[in-house]
Amino acid sequence: MRTAAPSSRPRSAGALPSPDGLVVLVEEPLNAESPREALASAVTPTDRFFVRTHFPIPRIAPSAWRLVIGGAVGRPRRWSLEELRSLPQRELAATLECAGNGRRRYARPAPGELRWGDHAVGSAVWRGVPLATLLEESGLSDEARHLVFTGADLDAASEEPRRFVRGLTADLEEHRDVLVALEMNGRPLSPEHGAPARLVVPGWYGMAWVKWLEGVTAGPTAHRGHFQTSRYVYRYRRAGRSVTEPVRRLRVKSLIVTPAPGADLARGTPVRLRGKAWSGTDPVVRVEVDVGDGWQAARLLPGHGPYDWSSWELEWSPRRRGRTVLRARATDAGGETQPAEPFANEFQYGCNAIQQVPVEVA
Repeated sequence: MRTAAPSSRPRSAGALPSPDGLVVLVEEPLNAESPREALASAVTPTDRFFVRTHFPIPRIAPSAWRLVIGGAVGRPRRWSLEELRSLPQRELAATLECAGNGRRRYARPAPGELRWGDHAVGSAVWRGVPLATLLEESGLSDEARHLVFTGADLDAASEEPRRFVRGLTADLEEHRDVLVALEMNGRPLSPEHGAPARLVVPGWYGMAWVKWLEGVTAGPTAHRGHFQTSRYVYRYRRAGRSVTEPVRRLRVKSLIVTPAPGADLARGTPVRLRGKAWSGTDPVVRVEVDVGDGWQAARLLPGHGPYDWSSWELEWSPRRRGRTVLRARATDAGGETQPAEPFANEFQYGCNAIQQVPVEVA
């Protein structure tokens, strides 16, 4: 995979395909979408999995790297990579989506934010040590209510150098499935995806999945850093008042993978519509597709576990020549269904509006 040279100044690539197939939005630091066809498989290939970075990708020598766990713990610890690998590992399939995925659906760009298309999402098999195992080894104290996760990526050129830092509560039951992942799709993590170790927070948007993880600090108060309170928050108006809420779990969503936008189809010839659907709160229980004459149920193929996306398909024989707009919408077990329009918020996070894919029937 092509990687970015160290630089703190973004350089736009104009959403051009790179030699390895990723669609690069910004070269430095690297931000790239998966190509649409890479999302057809149950597991997104690692070398075609979207990449989201805020700062230059750090290059870390595995032998020198340590994961430091400290703060309000009885037994502070520095874990080497080999020590982590010696612990019991857990493997799970989970869908990862950038919180800004789908920003191009908004009529006006959000200043300073990347204009992601619909493919800053993918599903992979992650393997690593449960976070709960490491915290139990360290012995959380009674005052440990929150956790702070620090990545090694650094914006060294800013007036006040800063890292990517995020927080979660120290509720081990709520986060029982969180991993300190060492592998992705059966191989050690690549630098672009957080090597040597990254956090995997199933069901949450990608900002919680801290890459290049090097520190976990327990304490009594919630983290209030830039990427916790100034970004990755929903800011919007409700009843004339300004509302700010944290971005957390994936909103229910579906994606049409095939046919591609603008595809040429033949009248009367069956075509199989295929796509993906996911939600971070409850399992997806229904996907409906509109081929121009009303909604009809698609066949839903559940994923591998509660955090993995589902595949769906529907066979369709076009009857009318001309332009047809395909639409798909998902509903989860909690009753949440995709809206017709994107959720209006300042930074355009959490877009889960119904996708529209135009095709031509001849």
